[in-house]
Formats: sequence, structure tokens, C-alpha cells
Amino acid sequence: RAYDDRRYLERPATTASGERVRVMLNLADLGDVAAVAVRDCDGIGLVRTELMLRTLSDLADEERQFEHYRDIVAWAKGRPVTFRTLDAGGDKPIEGYTVAGESNPFLGMRGVRLSLLHPETLAVQLRALVRAASHGELRIMVPMVTQPAELDDVRALLDETVAQLRAAGTPCARPALGMMVEVPAAAIAIDTFDAEFFSIGSNDLIQYVCACSRESDRLAALQDPRQPAVLRLIRSVADHAARTGIELSLCGDMASEVRSIPALLEAGLRCFSVAPARLAAVKAAIA
Repeated sequence: RAYDDRRYLERPATTASGERVRVMLNLADLGDVAAVAVRDCDGIGLVRTELMLRTLSDLADEERQFEHYRDIVAWAKGRPVTFRTLDAGGDKPIEGYTVAGESNPFLGMRGVRLSLLHPETLAVQLRALVRAASHGELRIMVPMVTQPAELDDVRALLDETVAQLRAAGTPCARPALGMMVEVPAAAIAIDTFDAEFFSIGSNDLIQYVCACSRESDRLAALQDPRQPAVLRLIRSVADHAARTGIELSLCGDMASEVRSIPALLEAGLRCFSVAPARLAAVKAAIA
């Protein structure tokens, strides 16, 4: 089966009816795509920056961040690259940055909530990203957004960062600013968010919709990504994106699961971001 799937790897992803679907990659660093030819994907739909920034010194090192981001943009050779701002917290603690001792960290200070608690750290990351954006099509995605004001606050800091760098004569570009749709409150009220693009984070969306930890093997049966409640939310977000012309992708594990591809296409998804090792299988499933 894997051998057969490779027939589709070098082709554009196209459904049996001839409709083009974009398939992008999830990664933490360039090592994740060492075995992938950039021509076989449509870009990078998710860079998990928290997996390359593991210490307080990493968070404060603008130059190191800039070099990492620039190198990933260069690898993409003009294809879009979406960097998620620091998604620390939950199961991804950073000593000295994340809040210790929370009784339920998955429902606590994580993602954008934590970034806005540390605006000086977010500013460093935004400076590095804005500088790297002068080297290719770079986009910024904000995780764990629950209310429009959170995205508005990040946008204000982004615009301030761009203005400062331009005033200093530093090469930079203003990236598109989008958001993860992984909190049910955001999915239900998606029309209230002023985002330039959306990306559905199915892992957390399923966890929160079903009120069961994705870490629990005993609750696996409750975490079926194809259950009606999850698919209805995904479809409602896709319908809004189609009506407004806002780009939408899905970057959670669901996009890499062949069994979920038909349901996602039926729900209106036409852009997936997948694990590099699943690229051929997903393209074959779409075909």
C-alpha cells in the first residue's frame, strides 16, 4: 500500500473529480523534512516554534530565532510558510516561562494566553518573524485564541513591531496574521474574528468538544474525529471561510489520517497540513 501511495507523491493533490487540494507540511525544524522534496508539497502549514524554543535563553535570542525562521523559509523556495507563535503550556512546559502547578494545564495558561502574559517575549518572536518575512512568504498563526480581543492584541503588537523595524531601516515585511481554530468558543463564533486566515487544530478541538483528554488511551473511543459534533463544527468554520473568502486549512492529526480525508473533503476542506511521513498517503487518499 505504501509503495502504491508513492505514485501520487510527485503529483499535485487532486480529487477523482479533478478538484485541486493543497497539501502542506507540519514541522518543528528542518530535520523533519530531510527526506521530503519541496516540490512535492504546497508549502508548510505549521511550524511548531515551541519545539525549537525550549529555554528562557532561546526565547530571548532574537538572532537565533531569526536564523531558524529564515532557513525554513529558504527551504520552501517561495511556497508559503506558516509559523505558529509560541504554543507553550499544557503538555509543553518551559521552565521559568509557563505557569507551574496548574491543576488542569490544558485548560489553563497556554498558547496566546501565555504570550499576552509575557508581551516582551512575544515581541522578540515577532521581531524575528517579521525580519524573516523579508526572505519569502511567511505567515504568523496565533494558537489557542478564544476571544477576538486576544487576536487584536497580537495584531497591535505585530503592527508596532513592523513600524519600529521599518523606522530603524531593518529589512522586514508585514506577514499575514491568522489564528488556530481549536477552542470551541472560537469555532462557534468564528464570524466575530478578524483573521486573515484560519487553521483548524483538530487535536485540541476534539479534546475540548468531547471533554476527554487526548492523553488518555482509555477514552480513545470518545475521541473519534469523525463524530457528528466535531464534523459539524468543522463544516461551520469551512462555510464561513467560503462565504468570506478567508483561507482555511486543517493542521491537526486528523489531516494525516487517511480514514478522515473523505469526511474533511465533504465538510469543505481544501487545504491540509500533514506530517511529512504521511504526505504520499494523504495525496493518495485525496485522489
